[in-house]
Amino acid sequence: MTADEALALVETVLKGERLNDIQELIFKQCWEGRQSYKEIARIYSYDDEYIKYIAGKLWKLLSKAFDDNVKRNNLKSVVNGYLRRHQVNSQRNQLMGINLSGADLSGSILCFANNLNGANSSPANLDNVINPDNKTESDLGDEKIQDENGNNEGIESNTEELIYHWNDLCFRCEEEVKIAEALDRTNTLFFPNSKARLTTPEGRQNQEPDFLIFHQGKLGILEIWHPDTQKNEERDRDFASAGICTIYYCEAHRCSQEADRVVQEFLEILSHA
Repeated sequence: MTADEALALVETVLKGERLNDIQELIFKQCWEGRQSYKEIARIYSYDDEYIKYIAGKLWKLLSKAFDDNVKRNNLKSVVNGYLRRHQVNSQRNQLMGINLSGADLSGSILCFANNLNGANSSPANLDNVINPDNKTESDLGDEKIQDENGNNEGIESNTEELIYHWNDLCFRCEEEVKIAEALDRTNTLFFPNSKARLTTPEGRQNQEPDFLIFHQGKLGILEIWHPDTQKNEERDRDFASAGICTIYYCEAHRCSQEADRVVQEFLEILSHA
């Protein structure tokens, strides 16, 4: 985890509150191994007592947020341990919804379903699980509005639900487009609004998550959570049984306003799953 990724996690745990410039400087320097306050003060032309004072307040703030005794020499172990503690115990036979701080504080809910109902915790076989939606533009009907650069972006208006276009892909809302753009910037393999055929207690059914994402040999689901919708826990259990054990719910307003951070959070969690 880089210093910037660790900072993104810290801000999530702090309910989105940002550290000030000097706090970020101290955090990054300690994260990268420059743990002497005198050394930090010398490099950045601060009084070393001032750096020590600000650092002390920072560690108190983080200790309260992480519910652990944070110091300059254990910063990495506390942050990494925090991520590990908030993954569901693989022996539990239930689906849990948590965000990075263990409560619904920042608009992100993370669902781990490791070994749920005897599911194999290894990544699912892409060929068996993923069946992308093969809709063509002609299936969608009416006129498409292009952007000023002539890209395939626009809105279909022939149905009750608006259809948004980006790079010849179809999306149900603007937030999905924002997440797709952010995923594209990370060069990550993803499948938006793709139908998956899987086994459920009622038999074989189609399910359509917002994003199926493949990262570092692991497959996870990123769902955009609108205020008027609820988590589909039965569907999540079905995906867990198929081997997709990381499901991340994020509020729509975060996906719209800070899509890059949401994607980095998801990829970090998926890589540690």
